[in-house]
Amino acid sequence: MTKMNIALTLLSAIAYLARGADSARDPDMSLVNLPESTSPGGRCMDGTMAGYLIRDGTNPSLFVIDLKGGGACTTQEECDARVNSVRGTSRDWNVDMVGLGFLSQDCDENPDFCEATAVHVPYCTSDTHRGTNDQPSELSWGYYFDGHLNFVAIIEKLIAEKGLGDATNVLLTGGSAGAVGALFNVDWLADRLPNATVKTAPSAGWYSPNALDDDLPVPHQPSDFDHFSRGENGNPFYNSIQAGVVPVDVWKAKNSMSPDCLAAYSDDEWWSCLSARWAYKYIKSPIYMIHTQYDSNQIFSGNQAPHAPVNDTELDAVKRYIQMWGNATRESLEETIVIDDVAFPKAHSDGIFSASCITHGTPGNVAIDGYYVNPLVHDWFFQNGKYDADKYKLIESCEPLEGNEEYVIPCNSATACAYKGNGGGEKEVVMRCAKRLDMEGCLQSFGPKKDCFSCARDNTDALVEAGCTSKIVELVCKYAEENDIFDEFEGRMVDVDFDELDNPDDDCIFKSECEDSSDGIGSSSGAVIRYAPAYGSVLMLGMITFLVVSSPFINLCNIIIL
Repeated sequence: MTKMNIALTLLSAIAYLARGADSARDPDMSLVNLPESTSPGGRCMDGTMAGYLIRDGTNPSLFVIDLKGGGACTTQEECDARVNSVRGTSRDWNVDMVGLGFLSQDCDENPDFCEATAVHVPYCTSDTHRGTNDQPSELSWGYYFDGHLNFVAIIEKLIAEKGLGDATNVLLTGGSAGAVGALFNVDWLADRLPNATVKTAPSAGWYSPNALDDDLPVPHQPSDFDHFSRGENGNPFYNSIQAGVVPVDVWKAKNSMSPDCLAAYSDDEWWSCLSARWAYKYIKSPIYMIHTQYDSNQIFSGNQAPHAPVNDTELDAVKRYIQMWGNATRESLEETIVIDDVAFPKAHSDGIFSASCITHGTPGNVAIDGYYVNPLVHDWFFQNGKYDADKYKLIESCEPLEGNEEYVIPCNSATACAYKGNGGGEKEVVMRCAKRLDMEGCLQSFGPKKDCFSCARDNTDALVEAGCTSKIVELVCKYAEENDIFDEFEGRMVDVDFDELDNPDDDCIFKSECEDSSDGIGSSSGAVIRYAPAYGSVLMLGMITFLVVSSPFINLCNIIIL
């Protein structure tokens, strides 16, 4: 069958899926682009105007502002690949969306914030919302990296037009790269709103833990898998610093960093303040950190541990690496948030919810000692007193699991949390398809699968090129509808039970007809999908990077990336 015929058949199959899926909710947030006159900042990577989506609330004193995630780019090649996607341009942004999670207006699922004015900030600068570079140059490959300036411009517009300046309670949230942005922008927001209580609840943004005592020295993060598996200590960034390479601030992120943190480090270690581990102490605003102990993006994508070990020896090395990373994450959290190691007094203690999961982000069905994260965040924000204060700080502890007595690896009982140590070609296909759907802007956390199918229908050629089938598209869209995906599939993937799904190469889109079913999704309705780590990304938010061996400098964006 020719590629054109495959594309036409896939188009037909996706259209069939779309007809069978009903949107659970109508969009309730509308896009507002920043005006062309915005300065400084206001641009996406390609120079198109940034913006935000908003729903007016019924409680004018309450705002929730959410920063979208989606990795970052660290080389010209990576930035070139992103600039024409929704992560680099606003040309193809949706004009509306459904507010979900803390942005939801459903008071049953979001009781304390349902009446808030809800604001969602799309992500099109690839700089974790921290850049101040609004003057494209050869150094920045001709791109804008002005995420922090865009945030500032959006806040000023909300103050002028939506009464944000009169708010008394403001929650700043975000996932993954958006979590990093929330963590590093919250103090600026609090200073701009002196009459409001401003707090942040970032999820999957603890980039990165410190290395353990037997690993690299402070302030470096742990060794990567390649060094670890050979019994050595090191990672690309550490090695480059040792070789005398000087970081270059391409994003101009230093301009948005805490001056107190910068003052605590020598001039040649100022980059330490790019890490949440070392910046935390100097963040003045209250923080509720949501971060799994075995972040799959950090382990598999950033540090290149193999998702599918080729033999028992490599499997042993991966398990030991996972164990080490969990130990480092727990230690870094216990030495900071747990003991309130802060330079400036806060009205009350910060919070932490750290489950023993190997996921990038915390699935909603994950509990620690019977407690779930969202009710805790709600109670912590308003200090309602429903829970004892010690419940705001939960770090799950584990004993070795049966069959893995030599390791302490993820032990939370939720299916999504387990490390299974398997992989294969089928998973690579699912990952490629999921990442392509994400890159084309088809995936939204808890977004209606009907919208995902509609977007997929508009991008059939790209999906065929990525190896997508209608079954995989259906599963990934359904997965996004049911999970907080942080708008990315870096460091994880949709893991399909192929015993249920059958061989994707035998998918019905390659046949003249698809089998009918009562729910309109073919024979894949019994498939299981879950969080799991993935191959692919070399992006990581932390102190690791590739080396530009021909230059004595490192582009700084390469050491602060996701």
